[in-house]
Amino acid sequence: MSITAQERIILRKAQEIKRAKNREIRLKIAAARKPGGKANRGRVKDNGFLAFLRRQPCVCGCGRPAPSDPAHIRMASPERGKSSTGMQVKPSDQYAVPLNRLCHERQHSGAEARFWSERGLDPFEIADRLYAEYQGQPNQGPA
Repeated sequence: MSITAQERIILRKAQEIKRAKNREIRLKIAAARKPGGKANRGRVKDNGFLAFLRRQPCVCGCGRPAPSDPAHIRMASPERGKSSTGMQVKPSDQYAVPLNRLCHERQHSGAEARFWSERGLDPFEIADRLYAEYQGQPNQGPA
Protein backbone atom coordinates (compact mmCIF):
# COMPACT_ATOMS: atom_id res chain seq x y z
CA MET A 1 0.00 0.00 0.00
CA SER A 2 1.51 3.30 -1.02
CA ILE A 3 0.73 6.60 0.63
CA THR A 4 0.16 9.67 -1.46
CA ALA A 5 1.86 12.98 -0.76
CA GLN A 6 -1.42 14.46 0.45
CA GLU A 7 -1.98 11.52 2.87
CA ARG A 8 1.58 12.04 4.20
CA ILE A 9 0.78 15.69 4.88
CA ILE A 10 -2.44 14.72 6.68
CA LEU A 11 -0.59 12.12 8.81
CA ARG A 12 2.15 14.63 9.67
CA LYS A 13 -0.46 17.22 10.72
CA ALA A 14 -2.27 14.60 12.85
CA GLN A 15 1.02 13.76 14.60
CA GLU A 16 1.66 17.46 15.26
CA ILE A 17 -1.82 17.82 16.77
CA LYS A 18 -1.27 14.76 18.97
CA ARG A 19 2.11 16.09 20.17
CA ALA A 20 0.55 19.48 20.95
CA LYS A 21 -2.22 17.85 22.99
CA ASN A 22 0.30 15.72 24.91
CA ARG A 23 2.41 18.81 25.58
CA GLU A 24 -0.69 20.64 26.85
CA ILE A 25 -1.52 17.73 29.18
CA ARG A 26 2.05 17.64 30.53
CA LEU A 27 1.93 21.39 31.18
CA LYS A 28 -1.36 21.06 33.09
CA ILE A 29 0.11 18.29 35.25
CA ALA A 30 3.26 20.33 35.89
CA ALA A 31 1.16 23.36 36.86
CA ALA A 32 -0.79 21.25 39.37
CA ARG A 33 2.38 20.10 41.11
CA LYS A 34 3.46 21.66 44.36
CA PRO A 35 7.01 23.01 44.64
CA GLY A 36 7.91 19.79 46.51
CA GLY A 37 6.95 17.70 43.50
CA LYS A 38 3.64 16.18 44.61
CA ALA A 39 0.61 16.83 42.45
CA ASN A 40 -2.31 18.68 43.98
CA ARG A 41 -5.01 16.03 44.12
CA GLY A 42 -7.78 18.33 45.29
CA ARG A 43 -6.90 18.19 48.99
CA VAL A 44 -8.44 21.04 50.96
CA LYS A 45 -6.26 22.21 53.85
CA ASP A 46 -7.75 23.94 56.89
CA ASN A 47 -5.12 24.65 59.55
CA GLY A 48 -7.71 26.27 61.81
CA PHE A 49 -9.77 23.08 61.88
CA LEU A 50 -6.66 20.99 62.63
CA ALA A 51 -5.86 23.30 65.57
CA PHE A 52 -9.48 22.93 66.73
CA LEU A 53 -9.12 19.11 66.62
CA ARG A 54 -5.91 19.22 68.67
CA ARG A 55 -7.89 20.84 71.51
CA GLN A 56 -10.56 18.08 71.53
CA PRO A 57 -10.53 14.84 73.56
CA CYS A 58 -10.02 11.51 71.81
CA VAL A 59 -13.27 10.39 70.11
CA CYS A 60 -12.61 6.63 70.07
CA GLY A 61 -14.12 6.08 73.52
CA CYS A 62 -10.88 5.60 75.49
CA GLY A 63 -11.59 8.75 77.53
CA ARG A 64 -8.19 10.40 77.05
CA PRO A 65 -8.35 14.21 77.21
CA ALA A 66 -6.79 16.71 74.82
CA PRO A 67 -4.36 17.26 73.24
CA SER A 68 -5.19 14.96 70.35
CA ASP A 69 -3.76 14.26 66.91
CA PRO A 70 -5.90 15.26 63.92
CA ALA A 71 -6.34 11.76 62.46
CA HIS A 72 -7.27 11.83 58.76
CA ILE A 73 -9.83 9.26 57.62
CA ARG A 74 -8.34 7.42 54.65
CA MET A 75 -11.17 4.99 53.88
CA ALA A 76 -13.81 5.80 51.28
CA SER A 77 -17.28 7.22 51.78
CA PRO A 78 -19.09 7.13 48.41
CA GLU A 79 -22.17 8.93 49.77
CA ARG A 80 -19.92 11.88 50.67
CA GLY A 81 -17.99 11.71 47.39
CA LYS A 82 -14.79 10.75 49.22
CA SER A 83 -12.58 8.13 47.61
CA SER A 84 -10.07 6.01 49.47
CA THR A 85 -6.62 7.58 49.80
CA GLY A 86 -3.33 5.73 49.83
CA MET A 87 -0.18 6.22 51.83
CA GLN A 88 1.15 9.03 49.61
CA VAL A 89 -2.06 11.06 49.57
CA LYS A 90 -3.60 12.75 52.60
CA PRO A 91 -7.36 13.39 52.51
CA SER A 92 -8.87 16.84 52.90
CA ASP A 93 -8.72 18.16 56.46
CA GLN A 94 -12.52 18.07 56.85
CA TYR A 95 -12.09 14.25 56.97
CA ALA A 96 -10.13 14.30 60.21
CA VAL A 97 -11.11 13.47 63.79
CA PRO A 98 -9.28 13.89 67.11
CA LEU A 99 -7.48 10.76 68.35
CA ASN A 100 -4.78 10.51 70.98
CA ARG A 101 -1.39 9.34 69.69
CA LEU A 102 -1.86 5.65 70.58
CA CYS A 103 -5.35 5.43 69.06
CA HIS A 104 -4.11 7.30 65.97
CA GLU A 105 -1.35 4.72 65.49
CA ARG A 106 -3.89 1.90 65.91
CA GLN A 107 -6.21 3.54 63.37
CA HIS A 108 -3.51 3.36 60.68
CA SER A 109 -1.81 0.11 61.74
CA GLY A 110 -4.48 -2.22 60.34
CA ALA A 111 -7.79 -2.13 58.53
CA GLU A 112 -9.20 1.31 59.26
CA ALA A 113 -12.82 0.20 58.75
CA ARG A 114 -12.32 -2.51 61.37
CA PHE A 115 -10.79 -0.01 63.82
CA TRP A 116 -13.96 2.09 63.67
CA SER A 117 -16.47 -0.79 63.53
CA GLU A 118 -14.92 -2.44 66.62
CA ARG A 119 -15.73 0.77 68.49
CA GLY A 120 -19.19 1.11 66.97
CA LEU A 121 -18.35 4.53 65.55
CA ASP A 122 -18.85 6.20 62.18
CA PRO A 123 -15.82 8.49 61.76
CA PHE A 124 -17.51 10.41 58.95
CA GLU A 125 -20.45 11.37 61.18
CA ILE A 126 -17.99 12.49 63.85
CA ALA A 127 -15.95 14.48 61.32
CA ASP A 128 -19.11 16.08 59.87
CA ARG A 129 -20.33 17.07 63.35
CA LEU A 130 -16.96 18.49 64.43
CA TYR A 131 -16.44 20.37 61.16
CA ALA A 132 -19.92 21.90 61.44
CA GLU A 133 -19.20 22.82 65.09
CA TYR A 134 -15.88 24.39 64.07
CA GLN A 135 -17.63 26.43 61.39
CA GLY A 136 -20.37 27.45 63.83
CA GLN A 137 -23.12 25.65 61.90
CA PRO A 138 -25.59 22.94 62.81
CA ASN A 139 -24.64 19.49 61.44
CA GLN A 140 -25.62 19.24 57.77
CA GLY A 141 -24.90 15.49 57.38
CA PRO A 142 -23.21 14.05 54.27
CA ALA A 143 -22.35 16.56 51.56
